[in-house]
Amino acid sequence: MDFRLLTFGDLRLVDGTGSTVPFPEKGLLAACFLLTSSSTQKPRAELAEFLWGDIPLDKALANLRQTLSRVKSRQDELRIELLRIEQATVGINVQAFTNDLASLNAVSQADPHAALKELLQLGRWDFLARTEVIGGLARMWLRTQRDRIKTQMLTTLRDAIAAPGEGADATIVKEAALRLFEAHPEDEAVYQLLGETYAGEPQLESARHIFESRRKYRWGELPVDPDPQTLSVARRLFERQRSVTPQRREEAAPQLEIVPPTRRGPPKLVLLPPINLARNHEPAIFLSSALLEDITVGLCVLKTVTMVAHYTAEKIALHLDRAAMLEKYAINYVLDTRLSFDGSTYWLFAQLIYAGNDEVIWAERFSLEAHDLPRQHREIAQRIVASAASYIERSEFSRDYFERNPDAYRQYLLGQRHLKHLDLPDIRRARKAFQTALRENPYFSPALSGVARTYHLEWLMTAQGDERLLKLSEEEAGKAIAAGQDITSGYREFGVAKLFRGAFDESIEAFKVAETISPHYADLIADYADTLIHASKPREGLEKIEQAIKLNPISPDIYFWTAAGASYHLGQYKEAMGFIDRMAAPAPAARLAAATAAMAGDMRKAKALVRKVKETYPDFEVDTWLSIVPIREQWQKDHYREGLRRAGF
Repeated sequence: MDFRLLTFGDLRLVDGTGSTVPFPEKGLLAACFLLTSSSTQKPRAELAEFLWGDIPLDKALANLRQTLSRVKSRQDELRIELLRIEQATVGINVQAFTNDLASLNAVSQADPHAALKELLQLGRWDFLARTEVIGGLARMWLRTQRDRIKTQMLTTLRDAIAAPGEGADATIVKEAALRLFEAHPEDEAVYQLLGETYAGEPQLESARHIFESRRKYRWGELPVDPDPQTLSVARRLFERQRSVTPQRREEAAPQLEIVPPTRRGPPKLVLLPPINLARNHEPAIFLSSALLEDITVGLCVLKTVTMVAHYTAEKIALHLDRAAMLEKYAINYVLDTRLSFDGSTYWLFAQLIYAGNDEVIWAERFSLEAHDLPRQHREIAQRIVASAASYIERSEFSRDYFERNPDAYRQYLLGQRHLKHLDLPDIRRARKAFQTALRENPYFSPALSGVARTYHLEWLMTAQGDERLLKLSEEEAGKAIAAGQDITSGYREFGVAKLFRGAFDESIEAFKVAETISPHYADLIADYADTLIHASKPREGLEKIEQAIKLNPISPDIYFWTAAGASYHLGQYKEAMGFIDRMAAPAPAARLAAATAAMAGDMRKAKALVRKVKETYPDFEVDTWLSIVPIREQWQKDHYREGLRRAGF
């Protein structure tokens, strides 16, 4: 009997007649996970973590044993082996059945119209629409797969619209657009394509109703307008329709041609921290700066505004000629801030300015009392969104956990302040502050991410290869993802922990999700670049770190260090040394600098750098160091070892 696994709509197994065959759902979900993984076989512990989330591993493994027992019994009844169940691993037997994901991957893009026709045979396009997954790893996987599938559908549909061809069937394009819209009604790009697909069709009135209903659904209660590009597409369609009389509509239809809007990058917005008070007001200065940095990170979810990273914002705030800096980095909007003190309370005065003509869009004063901080976070973010962005999802800026306990948020900001200084005492002070915040609110996702960060930073600082610290970091990051699925920081810390534990694919997947949520978060993209480099993808890593530098043009040293590492592994030694030379304090990168100089033939410089390293780290030993540093491919490790050996280590 032929069996087929269907993953779009309901997850189910069907026989040759199309009838649903009962099968344990967790078994089918495990099959999906294995089908989409780089390896068709997974250790039991990893599969248990995927299926049961963040419960203790011994309980998850017990659940897995029971599920696999049911799966084996059912497979024996059906005389089929979907899952190969071994003592320590579980694998997928791809020869035992067909699946719609394989059909999706096999579609040829050479003829986009034929590809669309094949894709329509899949039925619905909503991957695992009603399947419940639990735990950060499973949710991250599901989101990644849905994004990948949606991107493929969008690309094929765009190609079909752009290349009509003689044998093109307009009804296929139209049906595909509606199918994609049904699966992703909230997606802006899908929304635009629906309007373009209806261009010149007699059913423009139907398209107008679809657009209008989605507008009310998506933006009905928000104080901001929908995306201008989407509305301009709709407006051209509907206004043109009204201008055509019923008698002449048919002959006028060929004139209904959409002119694509001019593509421009989103405007840049920078939030400048206050610098006007004297040093005896330092706690308030740090607190206000941390608040603005946190808001900057939160605003990175915007797709219509590019956020300038906080590090660059601090440098601009201190510069004597701010106007020149704003012009140099093409910044369009500025949130300028000042602190004041009335004897009992600190106040943050903020004004949003359009840099083009110094127009003040709005100005407001905000209290920095602890109980007011969460409300101020929300208020500043919402005012920026309403004034400088064209659309936003409300949930990103009025999250309940900011409201639950203001003391928790204040402790979180204090923890962030301690992390500005990367030494062990401050890292541990930061952890203490984050843990205090979690005592007030155990589900406060940013504080959970903060704790995770302190563990992996301690692992780096101690350089002892303590696996326990990385495990704790991963666990806390998983809790952060579970508590705030739309918050970037949890995925970021999960990706970093996985990187240091050598799980490169999982690390990259985590960063992909994080970047999808916050595409302009410079520090996140820099960490993503570092992961790609360690995963032996230095060219992709260099592209990412250059993207981060553009977002944070007055970059911290770690950006240049990362870029230097990518350049070294690409054999671009001159460029690598150039990045190191741009570091304000290049001492931490001395090992890489020595290897780079040696590979470039500058032995005098290499020897001098080796002496500096040995003054600080007299016990440094190349093989011990390389056994700790996670590097996927042996060629990359050998390349680094060669440079270090040539330098004289």
